Amino acid sequence: MEAFDTLKPQDSVSVTIWGPENSRLYQSTNTGYHSIEEAVKIAVENAGLILPPEDCEFEVTNQETLVSHYYRYNADGNLVLIPQQE
Repeated sequence: MEAFDTLKPQDSVSVTIWGPENSRLYQSTNTGYHSIEEAVKIAVENAGLILPPEDCEFEVTNQETLVSHYYRYNADGNLVLIPQQE
């Protein structure tokens, strides 16, 4: 399985911000990111969110590989992977 912790600047990356009750608050696709944290941070800045980012989930998809994962901020303010239930 491919590691998804880092990105290459040439990768097309989609970030979707999900709010309460699975409401989609924002979605963007860009290149130039070096990390998941950077992609999420820029999406949060551009989204102009009313609620705190800690109340959101972030779906990050590498459009080149079609690998997608969900992340959230923990109590310490760190972006963490949300384990997917099977």
